[in-house]
Amino acid sequence: AHSRHRTSAIGYRLSAGTQPNTLKLSLKLFSMDKEEYLSTRSDHPLRVTCYGSSSSATPVEYLAEAEALGRTLALRGHTCVNGAGSAGCMAAMNDGASAEGGDIVGVIHEMFVVDGQDWGLTGPSETGGAHAAFHGGKRTILVASGNDLRERKRLLVENADALVVLPGGPGTFDELWEMVCAKNLAFNDMPIVCVNVNGYYDPFR
Repeated sequence: AHSRHRTSAIGYRLSAGTQPNTLKLSLKLFSMDKEEYLSTRSDHPLRVTCYGSSSSATPVEYLAEAEALGRTLALRGHTCVNGAGSAGCMAAMNDGASAEGGDIVGVIHEMFVVDGQDWGLTGPSETGGAHAAFHGGKRTILVASGNDLRERKRLLVENADALVVLPGGPGTFDELWEMVCAKNLAFNDMPIVCVNVNGYYDPFR
């Protein structure tokens, strides 16, 4: 079935005095069968960092786009790097990527690790911690240390080829604007795309 909600993308380019340009986003997953989509698999796999909500109250429209993004990255052969959450856009993204056998890297802070099992670090666990995709030992979990989130944010974007930002809350905004500021100051030249579901990121134009 085709997605009924309105989705576009906002891209930020390094250009002094230029407003963010508006792009059309077409995941195409809803309008192509799997075999057709697999035929478009990239010859140059990318490491794509994805930000998004981790709230269980995330609207279903956002979850649908997150799952489609995860599936798209997996089917194209790209690695999906995210916060490994078990709810919200992060969970839906990992559902999609895991369903298609994609490579997923989760980055967490050590303060959330209780005994290792909750994040799939020492074996499977039935409750808590990371998304189920990480409990089987087939995915990668990176654990950041420190008394703030700077190391975690660094690990999320380390060696990334692109950044895709789904709807989220204050944490997502913090991560997004830090990367936009860094890009504007020429600390990186990474493509940044906001998945603009139902005008969520319109105020950011």
